[in-house]
Amino acid sequence: MDISRNKHRRKGEVNIVPLVDVFTALIFFFLLTMQFKNIYAVDITPPTMQSSESADNQLPNILAISKDGKYLFNAKEIDDASLAQKLKDIAASSDSSLVLLADEQTPLHFVTSAIDKVKLAKIKKLSLQTNK
Repeated sequence: MDISRNKHRRKGEVNIVPLVDVFTALIFFFLLTMQFKNIYAVDITPPTMQSSESADNQLPNILAISKDGKYLFNAKEIDDASLAQKLKDIAASSDSSLVLLADEQTPLHFVTSAIDKVKLAKIKKLSLQTNK
């Protein structure tokens, strides 16, 4: 009776085209809204400057950092404890400015450590020296 009708009935098909459309739309949405982080290599050569301001005739205090992380204050090697005291003396003086000079091959953590020491000493003006 009704059994014969069920034999001729089409079976349901799974249509994956709408599923592919949804996944394509989701991929485009995630690609457009994703925020990429910029990760730079540590081996960065500092830029050179075409123009620079000339300082007053007074010689500035210069803190140099060698490739191996040694500090040189006004061309004399200095240890960390003496450097901290020297920076506090500069901050207390009327001309609380400092020029930071680092080799382009100096690792970044030595430079950031020096900048941190300068900030802790509360030196008002810090300049970074670059090549012209």
